[in-house]
Formats: sequence, structure tokens, C-alpha cells
Amino acid sequence: MNRKNNLQPDEHVLSALTGLLEIFDGVQNIYFGDLFLTDKRLYVVSTKLINVEKSFWFKGEIRDIEHSTLIVGEHRIAVRWAYNGNLLNFIQTFQKLV
Repeated sequence: MNRKNNLQPDEHVLSALTGLLEIFDGVQNIYFGDLFLTDKRLYVVSTKLINVEKSFWFKGEIRDIEHSTLIVGEHRIAVRWAYNGNLLNFIQTFQKLV
């Protein structure tokens, strides 16, 4: 979580995790990387094996979570294993945005 993030000038990181992330939006993708919760989106950055950045903006529907699955519109992001960061704190912060 030490790399520079591509945040908008008025965007703020509320919480962050590093770990194994499973994303489903019609296609299942699994990444090992950083998951940032900002006041505007869920932001995934993976530099292991592949270089990928994905944003899930809070413009669409946000629903409650089951276990470690965060749902934004049609996207489901499951945190399978957190290497660094507090998953419980991350989930509680996400729920406050709902």
C-alpha cells in the first residue's frame, strides 16, 4: 500500500487492505493487490503478475455485505484473505457509506 494512488483532488482514502481479492461483474477475476475504500469508490490496484487498476464508483446501487463481500451495483468484491490492513474496520467503514 505504499505506491502512489490515482486519486481525484477531492477524493480521500477512508480505509485500505492488501490481500487476495475476487471480483465478479459477469466475469470472475482474482487479484492479489490493494483495495482502497475512498469517499467515492472502491479502487483495486494489483501489481503482482499483472498490472491492473479498477474503479467501482459509488454512482450505482450499494447494498449490504455478506461476510467479506462488498457489493457496488453489479460488482461484487470478495476479500478472501487480507495480508495487511484491518478487514473488520474496512467493512464497517464501507457500511457507513451505504
